[in-house]
Amino acid sequence: MRRIRQLSTATLLFGVFATVAPAIEPASLPSGPSFRLETEIYQNKANEPSARHKILFDSGVMYDLQEQGGNVHTVFDPARGRVILLHTTQQVQTEISTQHLIDITAQLKVAAQQHGKSESFGIDAEVKQTGEEYTVAFGNCRYHTTTQPAPRAELAAAYHELTIWAARLNALRRVGTPPFGRLALGHKLAADGRLPLDMTLSIDRGVSQQHYRAHHLLLEQLSELDRRAIAAVGEQLASFQKVSLEAFPSDD
Repeated sequence: MRRIRQLSTATLLFGVFATVAPAIEPASLPSGPSFRLETEIYQNKANEPSARHKILFDSGVMYDLQEQGGNVHTVFDPARGRVILLHTTQQVQTEISTQHLIDITAQLKVAAQQHGKSESFGIDAEVKQTGEEYTVAFGNCRYHTTTQPAPRAELAAAYHELTIWAARLNALRRVGTPPFGRLALGHKLAADGRLPLDMTLSIDRGVSQQHYRAHHLLLEQLSELDRRAIAAVGEQLASFQKVSLEAFPSDD
């Protein structure tokens, strides 16, 4: 997969702080709030979404379940120092350590700075705020989002943590736009205790422009169906064949 060959939905959904960080010492048990975030992705002027994600937060573990537009579920389990990708049709899985994701993202930042790419990669991009709307622009990319207040501070913190790992995973897999401008936007939203509502990404390619929009719906509690979905992921973790990241299939 080549950077900016196609936009990962996770690139549009997530983003926060991703520079050098210390090694993580996994806690004995993960902890955190339980809630759901539903996201629909629209391309250009389409009226129907090209992708749908159901993101379940449960006691410190985050499940990004692709319901349309892909076959990969992602389990973010930072307390245990791991991120797991599950391919639901080929029934394989791969595990990545969170420390590896930290290292890769830090290396990407250093390489961009050394090659004079700080501006185009958005490393020093400034987030601008107008009321409840936020914008960040870098290179040929521009993010703009309306926002909603997080009902409880712990929900904003949990979403903040999800965006950290999703951004680092994108950096590892070389998916989507350079991450750092989007990360700055996510960091600002988290600091203000807000969540995205409608986020757009515009990419100017000279002769044409690409537009992506993500609509987010927050539900403060998990339903019985959500609990069943989490249990199904547990069964997949137990039964799917383990493969290396290089052998893990992509949906390109």
